[in-house]
Amino acid sequence: MKELKRKVFTEITTVPEILQGNHFRSLDGLKGIAILLVLFYHFGANHFLRYTPLMAYGRIGVDIFFVISGFLITTLLLKEKINTGKISLKRFYTRRVLRIVPVLYLFLLVLMAIYGFCHYRISEAEFGSAFLFLKNLPFKTGPYTGHLWSLSIEMQFYIIFPFLLSWSVEKYLMISLSVIIVIPLLAIIGFYQPNLLFGNALLLNAARLAMYLFWSGPVMILIGSVVAVLLFKRIINPKINGRYHYLSFLLLVIAIIIHTPAFLFYYKYYSEYLFAFIIAWAILLTLSAPDFLGSILNNTLLIRIGRMSYSIYIWQQLFIGVRNVQPWLHFLKGYPEIVVFILKFPFIFLIGTLSYHFFEKRFMSLKRKM
Repeated sequence: MKELKRKVFTEITTVPEILQGNHFRSLDGLKGIAILLVLFYHFGANHFLRYTPLMAYGRIGVDIFFVISGFLITTLLLKEKINTGKISLKRFYTRRVLRIVPVLYLFLLVLMAIYGFCHYRISEAEFGSAFLFLKNLPFKTGPYTGHLWSLSIEMQFYIIFPFLLSWSVEKYLMISLSVIIVIPLLAIIGFYQPNLLFGNALLLNAARLAMYLFWSGPVMILIGSVVAVLLFKRIINPKINGRYHYLSFLLLVIAIIIHTPAFLFYYKYYSEYLFAFIIAWAILLTLSAPDFLGSILNNTLLIRIGRMSYSIYIWQQLFIGVRNVQPWLHFLKGYPEIVVFILKFPFIFLIGTLSYHFFEKRFMSLKRKM
């Protein structure tokens, strides 16, 4: 116990061996898997899987992104603190804006033009909440901006938590651990045993708020972030050898299964909570040494898809649904549904490639200079 306490309050001075690289290709590959999970769900795979025990669930992909985001951003900030002696919030927020805002605002401008050309009705509140990163709040929304709730979560999260990390890594760790323990506990009690809280309006409202917060992503980001801090603190030290060559792959499969609502032993909140920790551990294992999952994630195609995953995620919302209900897809009317489903993939990969290479990368080069 004393050794654990010593590690918690010891200043971070070195970068863990598994994080000393400038780029982690396997995490690009994991992003590739995550965005494919989102695409299969949004494009209507479940329409064709409805008579089978297999079901696609896009939220799994989004939650993988959340865990990766928390892990990577915290890793980059702690590296900066080690190398420069401090975390520059100005540079951090500049990098975040250059990473997220340009492609998003381009999408919204194109969406406005499409709606105007096709005489679609869209409210000012819907576009306003998207522009201001408030889509996770209970505004009335349409199908083509609904996916922006996840970006709103990330932007709001990174407005608050980097302040704590720059203030004190140790206090950040204590606060974050408290959040990822207390909020899920309140969410589970509020969902499964609400009668326990009916006598206390404050606790009941706190449980409802916890359920909303937990289901919306911040705890997922924090779990990835806390795992990164514990790694820098040498509190956790993943090691892998030949006997566990398939362990991280097995963990990824288990995480996806338990997070799927169609799974026989799925339990809301319990499953998502366990999922985030399993994904974080799989990430550590595949970074620590070459293994079976790493060989999959380092596939060139998956890496390319992962690097373009942000652009793909933004634009894929134009193709959601199993049927070609969107006016810009009416030229596919009359084709079998499976054909429409398949054709959506080359369309979105083409748009994602153009967005990434001719727009997103220009701002990413500016971000790297920062």
